[in-house]
Amino acid sequence: MPSLPFGVYVHFPWCRRRCPYCDFAVEVAIEPPHQAYLEAVLGELAEQAPSFGGRQLVSIYFGGGTPSLWSVDCVAAVIRAVRERWAASGPLEITMEANPTDCQPERVEAWRAAGVNRVSVGVQSTRAEELAVLGRDHRMGDGVAAIARLQAAGELRVSADFIVGVPRRGPRGGRALPMLAPAELAVGDGAAAAADLGWVDVLARSLAQHASVYELTVEDGAAFSKRVADGRLIPPPADDLAELYVAVHHALAARGFEHYEISSFARPGFRAVHNSLYWSGGEFLGLGVGAASYRRTEGGAVRWSNRRRFALYQRERLAERRDISPLEDAGDRLWLGLRTSDGVRALDLAERPGVTEWLLGDGLAELVDGNVVPTVRGFLFADAIAARIVGAAGGR
Repeated sequence: MPSLPFGVYVHFPWCRRRCPYCDFAVEVAIEPPHQAYLEAVLGELAEQAPSFGGRQLVSIYFGGGTPSLWSVDCVAAVIRAVRERWAASGPLEITMEANPTDCQPERVEAWRAAGVNRVSVGVQSTRAEELAVLGRDHRMGDGVAAIARLQAAGELRVSADFIVGVPRRGPRGGRALPMLAPAELAVGDGAAAAADLGWVDVLARSLAQHASVYELTVEDGAAFSKRVADGRLIPPPADDLAELYVAVHHALAARGFEHYEISSFARPGFRAVHNSLYWSGGEFLGLGVGAASYRRTEGGAVRWSNRRRFALYQRERLAERRDISPLEDAGDRLWLGLRTSDGVRALDLAERPGVTEWLLGDGLAELVDGNVVPTVRGFLFADAIAARIVGAAGGR
């Protein structure tokens, strides 16, 4: 196997409390088992590293859960252990996901000293009512203050996470949040008039270099699903969410952000290296509870994921493993590529009969310099595009 770029994802599953919309591999603890978890993660690293021999390391990503709760000494130990295993192919992106309230100056400096050079802050909203619905433990101004502290530290790139499409409270859920008004979403002169897009100006003024903007989805396993079912929460209509998505696209573009992946926006030169591995078909090793991995093989690829509870992970890490055929792997790389503004080579997509014609004919993509590149409308229909590509596999 030739030398390939790859990244390491480290999952820290503990949170102070579980957000009601979350269905991730998360456990609630006042005092997580810092050292025991470190030893388990390092053990998995030692076990899995040989199968990724010869790769060029481009990124380390600490996600969760709330990895900003993990002892900085443990974080530093993981970074050292990973760097000892693989050579970096140029500057190495090392990202820490963080709650705003964890971004205190002393802790930020400790992360930087450990090797972290990028922090992704879970701002989620700049509206107090939405933060309350989301069950977040920070106040309206904490997200912006956290970004400012990170910028003041120097040598840190900053990304901010936002959630849009937050449900309003229904008749049984207390005071209602204002519904989205589509007429207010016009971007016209580049200013976001509605409070729904007020966070865009906050982001632009903060000088964060990157933003991830997620539409809130109500997952079956999350507490929100019961609240929606019994009328305490009312999600926005699908048409309103689509209009909001397009408005966000234009509003951030007007402020210098490139919409380079369905949920990702970056100032020039600040795309997320680690997440780009996922969308470009790059390899990654996931360490820790619930983490997923992907490795190419001579006969296609293999994906596997870990068990979602620490007690189970300690006894037996592997939850699921699946071998992927070359045909399926090629299809995955096509639909993942069509989640990005780079798109995919028209020659590669031509192997799926009828897909290119459908994409271009329905305004879901454009042909640019030999690549099929999704439009904003294409981003909105990403799931349908993936299904069409998978369904066209039999036509080869």
